[in-house]
Amino acid sequence: MNVVTYRILLGIAALIAGLFNLPAAYEKLRETCKGLLFFEPLKSLGFWILMIIQVLFPAGIFLAWVTDFFTSEPPIDFPLFVKAIGVGLSFVAFLNARTETVFLTIDIKSVYNRLIVIGVRLIAAQETRRTAQFLREFERELMQPTAMLEEGLKDLRAYFSADISLSPEEEETFLRAIDQALRETSLYDKITATQSLVQSVRRQDLFYTLQQFNVRPEFLQYYFPKEFKALKGNPIR
Repeated sequence: MNVVTYRILLGIAALIAGLFNLPAAYEKLRETCKGLLFFEPLKSLGFWILMIIQVLFPAGIFLAWVTDFFTSEPPIDFPLFVKAIGVGLSFVAFLNARTETVFLTIDIKSVYNRLIVIGVRLIAAQETRRTAQFLREFERELMQPTAMLEEGLKDLRAYFSADISLSPEEEETFLRAIDQALRETSLYDKITATQSLVQSVRRQDLFYTLQQFNVRPEFLQYYFPKEFKALKGNPIR
């Protein structure tokens, strides 16, 4: 095997490590950004930076590991690719390790976290103001005399009860929070609880959920123009 072919195959093995890390990394990012109601990952520079880091960082760690910090040349064989998959699937374990060489000590988790912060800050810079504006305007909508706060909360109870992706503990937490909100005598406390609950609704379900609170059409049209346009021709209610 010539040098170019060897390096290409070694690089492919390293990329496999990065690609197998993506599902877990994406799920963690999704959880981090859950409260950002209008976050569209594919349109976010921060998202793409994070995905590149989540591929290249494990790939680099894998290369450093199998080449003993680039001082040896491991054979290109089936076990090498199995190791790459293992690194990708168990990358969290690598983050909790310290990799030592004769020349330096590297705190892998610290380096990784600093890189991740870059992408998260870019996402926050793009999305925080938009989400905060929506929550404030939603608060004003719920204070309108035409708002149906209790009906909306009952719909949220049905929504979280039907969500099979929730663990029993998560479902119980949501239902307890909704029941507490329904019992609240303070309108402010009831609205605050509702704002928090709405942030856990999936983006594609949010339009229908807000309808159950009987918010004004202008509010829906501003934040959900596509869904509002479709609603005219095919009313949900």
